[in-house]
Amino acid sequence: MTTDEILAGLKRLEPWFHSIDLGGGITTKTESVMGEPVDHPHEPWQVIQQCLPRDLHGKSLLDVGCNAGFYSFEAKRRGAARVLGVDGQRQHIRQALFVRKVLGLDLEFRRMNVYELDRQTIGQFDITLALGLIYHLKHLVLALENLYKVTREMLVIETAIMPPERTPASFTHPLGETQMRLHALALVENPQAAKEQVFNWFLPSIAALEALLSNTGFDSIEVVEVKNERAVLVCRKSAAQSERDVRHHYVAALALESGPTISRPGEDLRFTLQVKNAGLTRWAARGEDETGKGAVQLGAHLLRADEEELSWDYGRADLPYDLEPGKVESIIVTLRAPQEAGRYIVEFDMVAEHIAWFEDFGSGTLRHELLVSP
Repeated sequence: MTTDEILAGLKRLEPWFHSIDLGGGITTKTESVMGEPVDHPHEPWQVIQQCLPRDLHGKSLLDVGCNAGFYSFEAKRRGAARVLGVDGQRQHIRQALFVRKVLGLDLEFRRMNVYELDRQTIGQFDITLALGLIYHLKHLVLALENLYKVTREMLVIETAIMPPERTPASFTHPLGETQMRLHALALVENPQAAKEQVFNWFLPSIAALEALLSNTGFDSIEVVEVKNERAVLVCRKSAAQSERDVRHHYVAALALESGPTISRPGEDLRFTLQVKNAGLTRWAARGEDETGKGAVQLGAHLLRADEEELSWDYGRADLPYDLEPGKVESIIVTLRAPQEAGRYIVEFDMVAEHIAWFEDFGSGTLRHELLVSP
């Protein structure tokens, strides 16, 4: 591109929040947008770059809330094998794509918000960046869980925090019969028409942020810097997923392919269900020991129409083989209709033997109405 073409593109895509060096003495911005330094984000980059390996060859990096892509381009300059920048605002992605064209670097940008992050669609990354992001999120816990799922090794967070000098101390308090640790987290009161991606929502204390990240599943959380009501943290995952993490990813999508809605008392009932592994961990068809622990099966509960439970373990059907994440299989389960006429509900769910039903981990069930008629 010629200098005139670059300058025209920069003008067309104003305003710019990220100052990115395009070479030839040209940068993407020449004035502040909302009070930030003209060379933003060069100051936070001095801290954040120390959290990253100087050589990123062979590593993949995800930049969530990438804006115009400053950090994505810096990661690519350090040799990252794959870099993906995502942002919920179309204008920022247009800016990032323009800079990519000018610099001629091989990296990806997509318009996507943090709630759409899915390991099955974008993969998992060695390093994830969430810089200047989480205080803009109305659904904070959901966002942190999604960041955890797509991160293989390390998450770097830079965020606004509750003003330390006005932050109440953490304390222990009984909730029910258990003593629990409570940490301060500020909710920002926004106007009713607030746009989530622009306004602030939650300003956590450092202690609250550490607890949130620990509860999400990260093995270690290091507070790298606290300065001017901002903080930088590095969160790490162990190489092997803990048992809790595996269970967290027991998620099923169930659909009824065929099955009776009316039967006679005691009649055999044949149901065919389409079962999808919608989680992130493989479903084992056989258990890990002689007890069968961990073997995943299709199961059913029997309830009356008024929700009274009649048989919790109403019937089971085995998986024909191990089912990998994203895979779908049709499974047939045969049940016996109740002897008493009436209206019933057959509720289907997956179960990991000697661990739990998937519903206990937040997975949905499939409910089917059945009329038993004499």
